[in-house]
Amino acid sequence: MDWLLLAKVMATLLAAVAATGIVLGLPTTLLAWLGLLIVAAVSGFQAVSGAWLLGTFIGCVLMEIADNLLAMALVRKLGATKGSATMALVGSLLGGLVGGAVGGLAGPVGSAASALVGAFGGGYAAVYAWERYRHQRPHADAHKIAFGTVVGRIIGIVVKLVWVIVLVWLSWGA
Repeated sequence: MDWLLLAKVMATLLAAVAATGIVLGLPTTLLAWLGLLIVAAVSGFQAVSGAWLLGTFIGCVLMEIADNLLAMALVRKLGATKGSATMALVGSLLGGLVGGAVGGLAGPVGSAASALVGAFGGGYAAVYAWERYRHQRPHADAHKIAFGTVVGRIIGIVVKLVWVIVLVWLSWGA
């Protein structure tokens, strides 16, 4: 049996689970990295060196921070107050939890889809309310800032998905 091929298939499956988690807003890039680690271990660290593993591990940690930082940076660039970044995070988490719980009535797929919608909607609503009612911003300004939160989160998700693809590519290139 070709153990390296099996390890590469396992790495790909772990990356698929990680990608699903990323879309749902979960911190799962390290799951894809675990697949790369398995490939490295099975090959006796000949296919992927320790230096590559360390570099990709650091990359995973940075990617986990990326989606939140991108959302926060974009919101600040659009003129948001400092509290908006915190509200975006809190709103996204609460929206995801509530959405997942409500969607749970429709089963796992409904729960996942509702959690995703809830996370985006919660982040938008929290930032909009913060800017509109706490800081008395006009509707257009509050909407622009809140929409920036959603766009920043989407950009962060895309960046993390690209990173997972890179990890799979490294696994198969080994």
